[in-house]
Amino acid sequence: MSKDITIIYPPAIDYKFMHQRPQQIMKAMAELGANVLFLNPETFFDQDEPVEVPFSHLPNFRVVKKDVDISPFIKGKKILWCAVNQGNQIDLHKPDLAIFDSCDLPSDEFSVWKSYIPEMEEKCDIIFATSPPIYNEHKANGRNVHLLPNGADFDHFKKASSPIGNRPKDLPSTKGRPLIGYYGAIYSWLDVELIEKIADRYPVVLIGSQNIQIKHHNVKMLDMKFYEELPRYLSWFDVAIIPFKMTDMIKATNPIKFYEYISAGKPVVSVRLPELSKYKHLCHFAEKKNVLAIIEEALKMNTAEKIYERQKEAMKHDWVARAEVALKIIQKALKKK
Repeated sequence: MSKDITIIYPPAIDYKFMHQRPQQIMKAMAELGANVLFLNPETFFDQDEPVEVPFSHLPNFRVVKKDVDISPFIKGKKILWCAVNQGNQIDLHKPDLAIFDSCDLPSDEFSVWKSYIPEMEEKCDIIFATSPPIYNEHKANGRNVHLLPNGADFDHFKKASSPIGNRPKDLPSTKGRPLIGYYGAIYSWLDVELIEKIADRYPVVLIGSQNIQIKHHNVKMLDMKFYEELPRYLSWFDVAIIPFKMTDMIKATNPIKFYEYISAGKPVVSVRLPELSKYKHLCHFAEKKNVLAIIEEALKMNTAEKIYERQKEAMKHDWVARAEVALKIIQKALKKK
């Protein structure tokens, strides 16, 4: 039945901007046979052709410029997979089924989204939530909500378990010391004091889109790398970190980068995120007062057996597995229409 539906992701995030849940879940749906149209707003990166097929083995996955008429590409039932501020897109496309993918708790830096939630709850048939706190918010409002955590493209990152190719020239010089790395948004929710504490002993590289600056002689900040480049950079990390501030928004985060880090078999040092508590055998939890000792512990414990254990767990969280769960819920909802 997946071949009889078209899933549309309305213009929200550039296809080439920090490959995140939208790009990943849409590709996974195409892997399962759905006809997928990712509408590209081109906010930061221009698209060469009106319609592009990023993967030769997936002719059913198209990235389409936002102003292109998509009606020739629609087959079967029309599903709209929406971000938080896309109630107007539901009115525009008039889908057979509308989905709200609720990825972040609308608090702290994301408090601006709070006013959009009632409209999305009202207009959408299904809500997917990335974590229990987000799920509970929608459930308390009596909505049809389902837990759908984040995941990773295991095959894309598994090769990063050992150094890939030549060391990238823009990585910092380590002079034989372990390299501590992070990639993702370098925004206000990063704990700068924690990062600076790490940098007092180890070279640190932060890779990603930035709206803050960290001035420390041992911290190097690199611009965002395209998704295709990330495994190479990750492969040169000795320890991968998740150095977030423990705000309400962050406490509800199910971090994609954790699943990507362990897909590469990397030791992970993170603040104590509730969503990672179940992985305490794979993740080293730290705070400012003990982070140097925890990193040292992570380095010492990084055996071949641990790498295998991390990757074995990561395989369970592949995006296709997440899409399979979502697709069953979609198909059940369509039968009730």
